[in-house]
Amino acid sequence: MEYNQVRYFIALCRTLNFTRAAEASNITQPAFSRAIQKLEEELGGQLIYRERNLTRLTEFGRSMRPHLEAMLGAA
Repeated sequence: MEYNQVRYFIALCRTLNFTRAAEASNITQPAFSRAIQKLEEELGGQLIYRERNLTRLTEFGRSMRPHLEAMLGAA
């Protein structure tokens, strides 16, 4: 797990929009999406429901958010 992946996930939690979160993170949207997918693979579960007009956290994503926010705060 990389620091940037955690930072991107937290940005996505705040916006619930891949495009806006990528822009806020100063990264292209395709690279942002790949980083989130890689984080999900490394954590062993889906963090985000990806639906056409609705992006939301999964139960796993909601449970991981406070831990990842704490990691970011400590870094």
